[in-house]
Amino acid sequence: MTCNASFPVARAVRVVLIVSTLLLILAALALAALAFGSLAGLNTASPPLLSALSAAEGLFSARLGVGLDAFWRALTWAGLCCLCVWFAAYLKPR
Repeated sequence: MTCNASFPVARAVRVVLIVSTLLLILAALALAALAFGSLAGLNTASPPLLSALSAAEGLFSARLGVGLDAFWRALTWAGLCCLCVWFAAYLKPR
């Protein structure tokens, strides 16, 4: 019976990949909500829930110091969301 030291290392790497994939998925969901809220701010007749999401996105963007219009902020959030989804799919343990 030989001692295989690579098995615990492989398990640790797999755990790190799973955790990072889950974190990237959560980040993608948050960025998608920000993009949706930014686009909802462009419509004055949006429902109250979307208006609240738009207000939260506006406060968050102002806190970050993003000086873009709502449309360009939405495109930026959507692009970052796509990037997080791509990284999550790339890091997904096989």
